[in-house]
Amino acid sequence: MWQRLFNSLLKRLVKTALWFYFSEIEVVGNWKPYKHRPTLIIANHQNALLDALLIATFIDLKPYFLARASVFKNPLIAKILAFMRMVPVYRIRDGFGTISGNNKSFALCKSILKKNGKILIFPEGNHSLKRRIRPLSKGFTRIVAATLADDPSFDLIILPIGLSYQAHQKSGSKALLEIGAPISAKDYFGEERKLVKQSKKALECLSLHLPEENYDNSIKHILQSDVDITKCRGNTVMNSNEELKPASKWKNGLFKILHLPHWLVWKWIERKVEDPVFYGTIKFCIGLVGIPLYYLGLLIVFSKLFSTALALICILILSLVLKMNSNHYNIDEEKLIK
Repeated sequence: MWQRLFNSLLKRLVKTALWFYFSEIEVVGNWKPYKHRPTLIIANHQNALLDALLIATFIDLKPYFLARASVFKNPLIAKILAFMRMVPVYRIRDGFGTISGNNKSFALCKSILKKNGKILIFPEGNHSLKRRIRPLSKGFTRIVAATLADDPSFDLIILPIGLSYQAHQKSGSKALLEIGAPISAKDYFGEERKLVKQSKKALECLSLHLPEENYDNSIKHILQSDVDITKCRGNTVMNSNEELKPASKWKNGLFKILHLPHWLVWKWIERKVEDPVFYGTIKFCIGLVGIPLYYLGLLIVFSKLFSTALALICILILSLVLKMNSNHYNIDEEKLIK
């Protein structure tokens, strides 16, 4: 009961924070038919922790998450993560001796799925800002094989979800989650290669997948065409009548001025971040913790210096500015079109 209550409250908090962090979050497709069915959710991985948070909060399937085993090293942290429905997964780069730990994790995944639960996995095995689907690892097929081993007719569903971002690294941009057609796992029992191929094909149709060859020119052409990049799929655009509204520089500038402490904290941390894929996640975490404290502090100070009514009005204005913040391009992509 406590675990369910904790995760429910955490979900509401994170969902609210995500709503403020992104200018728009759109979900395309229907996830409700899978609420009471055993489902292995697979998704592309472009934006570190934000990928998992968006799926967990805006698609209400309450999945368990497979996460890098390295974050479970501390026993206390490991207990907290387990309480948050996270399951460790070991990679070859973690050392061949640790791979055996996956047997226990995959057994837990099998148990969850057998009880009509949900598992979320990012089968690319790593993340990247490039707008393309990378080769899928076979880890998720091991979970499928283990689940179907004693009952090949078990109705396990693989649900592909495509994640698309207007600007992965910046707040005030749009995110789109597109739910694809379910894949029946039992149709691929014993044929792991075909399952990997079909899953990759499904993900390629649910997000922008640009070939490595001539990548920069392709992305430059899209960015200069004034279309919503989250809805680009190869040579086509979903809802092609929609044109991208220009980002207002003054909105982003006003956001930075009125939330100066957070912007300064980010600039201090930015120098220490080696992987640009984590920019968006770190900015979100700074806001998740810092903005409520900042608003509370201002509310207390303004209430004492002026009045509670004026303090509330100031907080409301700050909230509106936070939501109005607007960005359209990643750092490298913005350089391409200048």
